[in-house]
Amino acid sequence: MDPNPTSEGTIVLTGLTSRGGLSNWVFFFFPAEIVQCDLGIMPAVKAGAVAGIRANLDVVGEIGETTYGPRGPKGGSAEAWCDELVGKAKRVERLPCEHVRGIRLHLTAMAHELYVTADEDKPRMFSLMNRSEAGEVRGLLEARFGQRFVVTKSAVFAFFERHAPFLMR
Repeated sequence: MDPNPTSEGTIVLTGLTSRGGLSNWVFFFFPAEIVQCDLGIMPAVKAGAVAGIRANLDVVGEIGETTYGPRGPKGGSAEAWCDELVGKAKRVERLPCEHVRGIRLHLTAMAHELYVTADEDKPRMFSLMNRSEAGEVRGLLEARFGQRFVVTKSAVFAFFERHAPFLMR
């Protein structure tokens, strides 16, 4: 597996909660579409409200198994894991990548946020339950979506990042 993921692979982001309620979302960023699976609150509760990211997966678990959040089957593909989660999900949303108008990663002092905007829709906000993964997902989404992807920072985050970076890790 290529240690430097390219825009050709699949990005799987787990551990997102939505503003609308306590749900645990898993995003599959396939080359042609984004599949969003709402698994409800139980996976987040079982995980202790911490999750991780798996990126550019040809085989789930090759990069390293996370200990929190929904875990893919050992030795399975991202597509197989997506199919499995779609069958269990309370709600599934599919968004063709050409309809994605923008993705914004907003870095805050508490929980980073991911905003997804499609066509004429208003942005939908999801909180990243594991802030430490934001740097990894940032580069992958930037490579995939180019100018449609932006990173913003809250004033508090920017201040502490500049003057006390150890607090923002």
